[in-house]
Amino acid sequence: MGKIFKVFGGALERLNAYVQENGGRYSAVRENVLEHACMLPQPFTAEQLEKACQLEKISSGTIYNCLQLFLKANIVHATKRQKGHQATEYELITGNPIRMQRICQKCGRVTNFRAPAIDRLIREQKTPSFFMQHYTLFIYGECRRCRMDSLEKRKKKS
Repeated sequence: MGKIFKVFGGALERLNAYVQENGGRYSAVRENVLEHACMLPQPFTAEQLEKACQLEKISSGTIYNCLQLFLKANIVHATKRQKGHQATEYELITGNPIRMQRICQKCGRVTNFRAPAIDRLIREQKTPSFFMQHYTLFIYGECRRCRMDSLEKRKKKS
């Protein structure tokens, strides 16, 4: 539970700073939505967040508005995934500014990975007019399990 509160505290700090810098004002509802987002398994969908907030009777529109604000404030990443139907998944941006994932286009399975050579190459790309804060790399393809299933189906047809 302590880790959740640490993540929530950092996210809330970023949210408040962003809102203040952009002339906004404090919102208890926004803070409540953020707290629920921090407690959900990562990644999560807007529908999952809405379900988590249902006891507080927070509307879908408010959930979506909060998610858009969280994106602008660099509190969450958004990824469009295809799992039978297209859905946007959100994931909190925690202390790690590097995100590399392999995504199976058949089953939707996501695998995190590290590639020091790729990381080094990206970090070496210096541009005087641009300061990189974080990056995300997605590689789409077919996971081993789906690939094996496809090969077995082809063998059976032969």
